[in-house]
Amino acid sequence: MDPGTFIFLVMLLSALPLYIIAYLIGVKKYVGLIAGSDPDRITNKNDLAHWVGLLLFMIGVVIVLMGLGICFFIGKTLSITLVGLALITVLIITLAVGSQRYIA
Repeated sequence: MDPGTFIFLVMLLSALPLYIIAYLIGVKKYVGLIAGSDPDRITNKNDLAHWVGLLLFMIGVVIVLMGLGICFFIGKTLSITLVGLALITVLIITLAVGSQRYIA
């Protein structure tokens, strides 16, 4: 198997749990899956679930796009990885800061 294809498949499979958790939180509104959340302090559970689910889904998309980029441009692996990690870091910070809107 081509190394680029293998990397893409690994990245796709590693993003799968994020998609499942994003679905459970964002669509099914299982706010209890959010680490460190206190149900008594959440002001708007639906909006918090939507916000967290959306950003987890976006992180999964970035991971899959990283794998796809590495698959097609195997020579640019380091650049693609660094850009992907920077995007994931920005999304995680946005998730942490933005979720404070829904906590009293």
